[in-house]
Amino acid sequence: MNANRIATLLIFVTAIFAATGCAVDTDSDSVESADSYLTADDAPGAFELFKGKDGQWYFRLKSANHEIVLASEGYTRKWNAKKGIASVENNGIDLSNYQLKEANDGRWYFNLRAKNYQVIGTSQMYSQKSNAVRGADDVRELLSRMLRHDAAINGGARFELFVGNDDQFYFNLKAANHEIVLQSEGYVAKAGALNGIESVRNNGRDDENYDILEASNGQFYFNLVAANGQIIGTSELYVSRSNAERGAETVADLLYSERVADPQ
Repeated sequence: MNANRIATLLIFVTAIFAATGCAVDTDSDSVESADSYLTADDAPGAFELFKGKDGQWYFRLKSANHEIVLASEGYTRKWNAKKGIASVENNGIDLSNYQLKEANDGRWYFNLRAKNYQVIGTSQMYSQKSNAVRGADDVRELLSRMLRHDAAINGGARFELFVGNDDQFYFNLKAANHEIVLQSEGYVAKAGALNGIESVRNNGRDDENYDILEASNGQFYFNLVAANGQIIGTSELYVSRSNAERGAETVADLLYSERVADPQ
């Protein structure tokens, strides 16, 4: 969790303990002390960090309605639990990192795994496999909305929507340093530009959707292309092909991270 984010968090007391691979235990006796963090009131969800009576540190992910959707294993050090939260943010946006499991009683749950296959979070129990599948998708979507919200309140990367001199709607993708890294074509209606932003989010995560091209002046740029072949974003000019390739990779990594705020 970065320093800016921690600075915006409000501390409050909680009394719930999460048991990995099991339904969540709400017995307050299992908590020794709570040091939980809640984002601003309009946040779509929050991570809560607390110390159990076993002396270990745990975290859980809660939706806006306070439902616990993911719980961690125990960590001996608080700092390691915080790194676990960061790992959930980094890995939880990829559905391929969710592993469905059937419990001994026939119910279903899922584990969220890091790239090294270590389990970093476990869901509640579901009566049916299909419900667990939907639960994993809901957690991925919740994390995406939380990361976008975090970028909005902490000055991160963002989409900027505006009206041009030709009365058409355009959008830019700006990095956290306010540099424009992708620009759209014009749209007659605002709804079309918003759909274009969503298309950039969906297609821009994949390196294969970027075409590196040479401009008439010998410099290079890239286009982001949707599945139907339509250009949905164009970069600035780069002095070399390798720089344009690195630029495309940077944009793809940024969009994959979901740390990009929606236009206000």
